[in-house]
Amino acid sequence: MKKASSGALLAAVAFTALAATAVATNYTVGGSDLWDTYIDYDKWTAGKTFVVGDTLEFKYMPYHNVLEVTEEDYAACNPGSPISTHSGGDTAFELTAEGTRYFICGIPRHCLNGTMHVKITTVPYGAAQAPLNAPPADAFAPGPAAGNSAVGAPSGAPRYQQPAAAVAGLAIAALVALVA
Repeated sequence: MKKASSGALLAAVAFTALAATAVATNYTVGGSDLWDTYIDYDKWTAGKTFVVGDTLEFKYMPYHNVLEVTEEDYAACNPGSPISTHSGGDTAFELTAEGTRYFICGIPRHCLNGTMHVKITTVPYGAAQAPLNAPPADAFAPGPAAGNSAVGAPSGAPRYQQPAAAVAGLAIAALVALVA
């Protein structure tokens, strides 16, 4: 059995951790429309899978705010007893656990008018894995087209088309080879 140096082992562990976090996605709530009135946030969340490790970023004008509320207060658009209150135009929430979180704007009528409320359900990372019939991760050829990430897959591509999992697998294989 080979004896691995502590520096090489530490580097492999750090690389594996970095590769695993590269899979997380930063979502700007509302996309290019941001956090504002007259945006259909149910439509914005449709088709998205939020996983543990992702980040929600609310970008908004200073006359809005973001309140995290309970399910009951979300249903009633009640800003009276928020879990947390945020203002300033740029608020980020890391999705650290699975479950459902509820956000509203606490400005009078902004939630009640039928907009400025969003429900986010977070699933564990394994639940967002690609189905077995998904195309392979290398289905995209790298290209110079705008919108492509530096690693070749379009930045908006589903997670199974992102190469971070492949990089993490290589890092784990290197770690096993060092320890063996």
